[in-house]
Amino acid sequence: MQYGVDISTYKRVSNKNNKREVKLQGDIIKSLIMVTVGILLSRVLLSITKDIGIAPFGIAYLICLKRENVKDKILALFGTIIGYLSISNILEGAIGYCVVALIILIYSEICNQISIKEKDAITFLIIFSTFLIFNFVVYKQPIKINLIFSLLKLISIIPVKYIISYALSSIDELDSNYLFSTEELISIGILICLLITGVGNFNILGVYLRGIVAILVISLFSFIGGSGLGSAIGISMGFIIGITNSDIVTYITAYSLCGLIMGVFKDTGRIFSSLSYLVVHFIISMYSNSFNIAGMIEVLIALILFILIPEIIINNIVNELNRDKKVEIINEFNLNEVKNEFLDRLNSMKAVLSSLSNSILNLGQNDILSLSNKGTAMVESLADRVCYNCELRQRCWDRNLRYTFDGFSELISSCESNDIYFPQVLNNKCVKKSSLMKNAQEIVNNYTVNEALRTRLTEGRKLIASHINNMTITMGDMIRDFEKDVSVCTEIDKILKKSFNKARIEYKNVFCYLDRKGRMKIKITLTNCEGSNYCAKKILPIINNLVKVPISISKSGCRIDPDTDECSIIIEETPKYHVTSYAAVKSKDGESSIGDSYSFNTNDDGTYLTIISDGMGSGPEASTESKLAVDLIEKFIEAGFTQKTAINTVNSIMAMKFNEDEKFTTMDLNLIDLYTGETEFIKIGGVASFIKRGDEVKVIKCNSLPFGILDAVDTNSEKLQLKHGDIIVSISDGVLDVDKNNLGSYYWLEEYLKYSDSNPAELSRNILDKAISLSNGRVRDDMTVLVSKIYSIY
Repeated sequence: MQYGVDISTYKRVSNKNNKREVKLQGDIIKSLIMVTVGILLSRVLLSITKDIGIAPFGIAYLICLKRENVKDKILALFGTIIGYLSISNILEGAIGYCVVALIILIYSEICNQISIKEKDAITFLIIFSTFLIFNFVVYKQPIKINLIFSLLKLISIIPVKYIISYALSSIDELDSNYLFSTEELISIGILICLLITGVGNFNILGVYLRGIVAILVISLFSFIGGSGLGSAIGISMGFIIGITNSDIVTYITAYSLCGLIMGVFKDTGRIFSSLSYLVVHFIISMYSNSFNIAGMIEVLIALILFILIPEIIINNIVNELNRDKKVEIINEFNLNEVKNEFLDRLNSMKAVLSSLSNSILNLGQNDILSLSNKGTAMVESLADRVCYNCELRQRCWDRNLRYTFDGFSELISSCESNDIYFPQVLNNKCVKKSSLMKNAQEIVNNYTVNEALRTRLTEGRKLIASHINNMTITMGDMIRDFEKDVSVCTEIDKILKKSFNKARIEYKNVFCYLDRKGRMKIKITLTNCEGSNYCAKKILPIINNLVKVPISISKSGCRIDPDTDECSIIIEETPKYHVTSYAAVKSKDGESSIGDSYSFNTNDDGTYLTIISDGMGSGPEASTESKLAVDLIEKFIEAGFTQKTAINTVNSIMAMKFNEDEKFTTMDLNLIDLYTGETEFIKIGGVASFIKRGDEVKVIKCNSLPFGILDAVDTNSEKLQLKHGDIIVSISDGVLDVDKNNLGSYYWLEEYLKYSDSNPAELSRNILDKAISLSNGRVRDDMTVLVSKIYSIY
């Protein structure tokens, strides 16, 4: 470590303190929850008769805390005792419940200390015995009455214990990937119902807090799980609150109706579903002669609170408790994990290729080192050949080492420059002049041959390293393209399936998603194919009424699986624009094949691609190279890769030598977004292109180099907004090279387009005929004219 460098550890200590503060805050919240739950559960009183009730829930809660530490158990015991004491005026034997709670905690801690497992049978026996002894000693109850009531309290505790235990174990799975069953959600709901009931009869002017919270909770569960779960929670809530108030029927009716109505109308939104229940509640209250202002106020406040809950909180609850939504989230998470694993492997492969490229380039450093030692090695080799058996070598190399070495170096240098002479410093000393000169020439000749081989090898290494590096760059672009998300539209899937079922359309699967450009696509798999017009007549109208955007069947049409006879189609948003293209070509005089290549096609992502590639020269070789460039660009863009990725890949390939002579190719690429009309013109060594709009002509120029000349591709790019009726004219350089004195001049074509026909087919032929006419009927180079016209559909 360097002295004098001040390394402060204050921040590290501060971070630890922060962690402790966060943990402390979490402990405080958990402690408050333990106490609060104990208070509320122990306050829930089940009325057996008008004057007699039992409160088994606090005891059952303590029994369920087997896995908690002693601090949490003490807090739960503290809350339970407070709860029992708070209702001592209406609960006979409240002190007995407190004693039972204390003995249960002691028994649980004894089991933990001696490391034995608590047994429910022993726990229940302790509870029964404690109630029996306490009532006998304190209240002097007769034995028969004492046995009956103690047994009744135990019987009420046993099922409640398992309900609470099931609910607590389900709550432990919150904030995880666990999928809750309906039974688990109901158990959680029952626990919440018990906690709400424990609020008691607290009210302001007859408006009960318990009623407000009950309706709010039922509304939440209905909005999350639908009418089934909402009704179940409503019945549970009504039963528990009703049994504590000796009016079960009224509460079950009101709360179950709340769950049903809110669940049925949940898809309409919180406001409309709340209004629906408010109206139904008012009608039921009027017909049952139980209408009161306080009850309506309770419902109204609860529904207002339900509407005012922030959307983010509702979404978090839905994502956690709604099974379908959670399955969707888990599937998306797993899909992303698989994608990330695949991307990690691609990145690893990219790193390997990058290291390989660097390693190959580093091998060239050895050549530099060998060049620095070349002179010394050649002098030593010459001395070994000539001087090893000379009688005078001691005089030359021991006494006059410097002069002898300089003389040998001068002789070798003269041989390398083909101006051979014998150095003066050796002329009066060396007795083997002829042998020395002969061997010097031979050494230099051998070195020249080896140096040429080494140079070619170095060039080969650099070429391979360059191609591998380009592959690395291309793979990086592919990885970035692959990282783009595709969003799944689950809600639209559900609506479409319901509509298809209603229309009695037999389908196997419906999958709706947004592609990387945010455009909706719907893939439908049908159990059988009923003809080419079936989808257009039956399915398209249904989808069109639902999505409210123009839609159509994709260009791939209907695909039938021969093994299963299932057909699948993709419904997509209809592009706003349509493009029609025509091409006219003419090969160079004396050539049977044309060196230019072209293509135009609509891609699956809603783009229209036109390409012209001009291979350098003419004939089959130029045709092969230009066709290769066009095919590669077209396939990459059709596969969904960006233009940059496609161009870099083709540039890497074109940089190689296809034969002994180096040949290159140009590229003129137009990519039209059929949804927006935005067009990108990309030129790589291509000549000017033209956009004709009425009698106005815009020229798009280029000054970049062709493919394969530079390691980094040199492109010219320009984006323009096209309109209905615009015509794009792309040409190869042979069309402009009609005047020897003005090669590449496009002014004649610009003027010609201002007054030319707007029919793309005729225009392409007319331009070609005009170019041949201007060149006096001679075709000095391959000519290609590609004309595209854009039409607005809606």
